[in-house]
Amino acid sequence: MDLSLHALRYFVAVAEELHFGRAAQRLRLTAPTVSEQISRLETKLGVGLFRRTSRRVELTPDGLELLALARTMLADHDRILAWAEDKRRRQEPVLRVGFVGANSVITEIIGSAARELPGIRLETRQLSFTGGITALLDGEVDAAFVPGPVPPLPGRLRCLVVDRDRRVLVLPAGHPLAQRDSVGIAELGGETFIAAAGPAEVVNWWVVDPRPDGSAPRRGPVAHSLEEMLELCAAGLGVNLAPESVAVYNNRPDLRYVPVPDIPPADVVLCTPVEPGHPLTTAFVRIAHRHARDTTT
Repeated sequence: MDLSLHALRYFVAVAEELHFGRAAQRLRLTAPTVSEQISRLETKLGVGLFRRTSRRVELTPDGLELLALARTMLADHDRILAWAEDKRRRQEPVLRVGFVGANSVITEIIGSAARELPGIRLETRQLSFTGGITALLDGEVDAAFVPGPVPPLPGRLRCLVVDRDRRVLVLPAGHPLAQRDSVGIAELGGETFIAAAGPAEVVNWWVVDPRPDGSAPRRGPVAHSLEEMLELCAAGLGVNLAPESVAVYNNRPDLRYVPVPDIPPADVVLCTPVEPGHPLTTAFVRIAHRHARDTTT
């Protein structure tokens, strides 16, 4: 005697709901269909599984015994399917791509790679401000889009600038500078800057330390992620200099983004190991070359 898994799923749904209408909704079937399937199951097994009255549905002792067995059988079936899916996924080539924040060029590159590199699975992973290079060198990702500048690591990294973003001042909506069309770096001497955790030379570049007049900015809390930086700014604990794409993808009523035109823009850099661990990394970089913006102007 063969039992279908569908019949057991119908049975478990009715047994757990004790109501044919609710079980039918859960199964996305009609109540008469579920009732008919349960009747067929009872006939096939030769036992009554439910006591039905006009007011309630109850499990019989045999139904209680079958419920435990059916749950075990369905769970085992689901585990087998999950095991098979895991085996299949492990056999697929996987290209792991890290990024710090959203950017239209990054989206274009990843979309093109998904279309043009059939038979591979693209996995994306959001990285901390300065964690992209570490993740790349530790083999956690095969390629990483990181904000420039990138610390020089000759013989270890290949870098391709794919876009260039002007920088904006991130500040709370109630800040006195929030309604300005732009602001100069010299006007920010009295501000507290939220910095990222990372190498000193990279952090100094982002907060513009030293300033053109030789002074150093006042530093406040350290943020370990883009989301943390935005929350600290919104809370009024400091301001931050970020790529303009942050403003495009994080439009919030409690924050304002004001251009700072007199400081260098930030590059969006695709980094890969000089000796790529994944054979498709080279193909991914070729696609990135095709989509890279002209940053010479």
